[in-house]
Amino acid sequence: MKKIKLICQIVAAFVIALFAYNIFYQPHSESVKAQVKQKLPAVLQQEDAGKGLPEGKLRITMLNIGQGDALLLQDGKQTVMVDVGDSRARRSKDGKVSDNGGKDALVKALDKAGVKSINTVIVTHHHSDHMGNIMYVRGKYSVKNIYDSGYPNNNFAASVKLHEDLRAGMYNNRVLKAGDTVKLGRNYYLEVLAPGDFLDKRLYKNINNTSLVMMLHYGDFKMLLTGDAEKGVEGALVQKYGSKLQADVLKVGHHGSQTSSIWQFVQAVKPKYALISCGPFEIFHHPNKDVLGRLKQSGVKALTTFDHGSITVTTDGKSFDVQTER
Repeated sequence: MKKIKLICQIVAAFVIALFAYNIFYQPHSESVKAQVKQKLPAVLQQEDAGKGLPEGKLRITMLNIGQGDALLLQDGKQTVMVDVGDSRARRSKDGKVSDNGGKDALVKALDKAGVKSINTVIVTHHHSDHMGNIMYVRGKYSVKNIYDSGYPNNNFAASVKLHEDLRAGMYNNRVLKAGDTVKLGRNYYLEVLAPGDFLDKRLYKNINNTSLVMMLHYGDFKMLLTGDAEKGVEGALVQKYGSKLQADVLKVGHHGSQTSSIWQFVQAVKPKYALISCGPFEIFHHPNKDVLGRLKQSGVKALTTFDHGSITVTTDGKSFDVQTER
């Protein structure tokens, strides 16, 4: 009987102690969460730190469309294009070599990528090899948004027409400049680095230098998109941004031409891969051997659409891989 009484006293004492601990000592779980959050960087102050990264994966495809640029961004929710290539195929002066480009090449590449509609098109600048297909694309793929840098090419009818339409308020237009951000998703956005007031206005006499230069951010992954920006712009970018230009992948400026990819710029970006969209060397002499030499000397792996077909970068925001069509 004494043993039973003793056991009951022990159990009662334990229950009372546990009750007192919960009331007077154990901190409320929400308070614990708040204290922990205060010690975390702002980007990680969430119930699940992993939510700081975008959901799923981003697929970035430099399309093989001959001489020109057309970059496809697909995150499973929306499709974005940076430039749309040339509407015409190009041939060598003797007519024997073709760049296998033009509208048909773009349509084929988009079909292969499973594109049915395109939410947003960003025109880096108004040269035909970057925006020649814009009239076709905006109608065929039900484009909602078209952004550019606001510098038309008065010698190109499609540019003049697009400029008029955009300035009239069509396609939810935005004129982008340094400091702007195009938000595409959670921790998925384009940061505009140029054009901007820091550039010498004389540079804009060359349409290539009106190119939008943008840093693509997807989680921790970064890719620098340069349009056809040339040496003067690259030098100014290095002076203004310095090490902030560092990126995992570089879309090489002006198809690998000798006008771009100066040593200081390549050293500032420090990419692991450099992607070059170009046609046959016999026609355009792209990419330039000195540019390839600078990239190689810097430890950068260069890939061209002419040699490798469409080039696809896939990232989950932490790591990335690169695959080629051939």
